[in-house]
This record gives sequence, structure tokens and C-alpha cells, in this order.
Amino acid sequence: MDKIGIKEDILKEIININVGQAASLLSEMVNKKIELKVPKLRILDGETDFTHTDCPNLLKGALMVSSIKFENELNGKAELIFPANHIKELTSLCTGEECFDLETFTDTDFDVIKELGNIILNAVIGGLGNFLNMAIDYSMPEVKLFDTIEVQEVLKKKKKANILILFVNFKIGGTQVNGALIVTFTIDSMRDLMDKLDEVEKGL
Repeated sequence: MDKIGIKEDILKEIININVGQAASLLSEMVNKKIELKVPKLRILDGETDFTHTDCPNLLKGALMVSSIKFENELNGKAELIFPANHIKELTSLCTGEECFDLETFTDTDFDVIKELGNIILNAVIGGLGNFLNMAIDYSMPEVKLFDTIEVQEVLKKKKKANILILFVNFKIGGTQVNGALIVTFTIDSMRDLMDKLDEVEKGL
């Protein structure tokens, strides 16, 4: 296994502990069993271009993105992405309200995704902050709807960026929705993360 591959495995184990805690909190909130897993992640440390092949299943149709910015000792932006065609199913399962219109998004849909995003994003970024022993301040989450063309424009801006891509499986009531969490770090923050992973790897 290459050096980056080992670091990705270490980070995946750490993050899955944190998303597991987020799933427990969400389960209590909606009174339904929710499972969250990150089966795979990728570290792009500025040397490799971010391309659509990194998230092949996410460039189909409209997407709903919940994002936060974080700063202080750890700095960057985190974006939780779900395919929009699964959002109505996801929000109806969380609220218990039957959905008849799969294409029109209401304020409730946005509120549910904002709350889900807030808990998941805070769990992941907070977990990274604890791992690095760094203080973090968060912005309020924002939720936006994008079409495929807009997303491709966003991805073009991430070439040679310092990025962590988490592939997220969200399961509720027997229904699974696959998404991704893209964390864009400043150069210094990515360097801090890689140095810490080097330290952990040497201790194995």
C-alpha cells in the first residue's frame, strides 16, 4: 500500500468513529435508526488535480449542497453533497411526512438538510479538530441547489487544491442515499493534517 493509502486508512477509521456518533444523535432526533458510514476517502494534497472521476456518481442531475466554513487553528470549507433526486425521500423519512411531489423543494426540505448537514459536518470537522488538538470556529450552514453544469464549474476551481473527499453512505429505514463530503483546506491546515498522520503512522 502506498504512503497516502495508509494515511487514508488511518483517517477513515478516525472519521467513521465521529460519523457513528453523529448517526446516534440523528437517530435520537428523528426516532429512527440512522446509519452513517464513510467506506472510502481520498486525500488530494495539492499535487493532484481534482477531477470528476474522484466523484463519478455525483455529477448526474441536480445536487443539494450543505456547506460550512471553519477557521481559527484549522481553516477551510466543508461541503456535504447529496443527489437532489434522493432529497425528498430522505427528508420525508426524517420528518415522517409522505411525499407526493419529488421535484419541488420546500422550506422544510432545506431545513432538514441544513440540520442533517450541520450535525454531520460538525462531527467530521470537530473530529478532525480533536485529532489535531486544534480549536475551530464554525460558520452557520448554508444549503444550495446546484445543477450539473454549476457543479462542474465548482470542481474546476478545485484543481491543485488541498482536499479531503469522503464518500458518505446515509441509511435510514432501509433506504440508502450515497453522497460525498468535500473538505477544502488551506495549505497550512493540510500540512498540519499530513504531519499528524505521519506521526500516527510511525507509531503503528
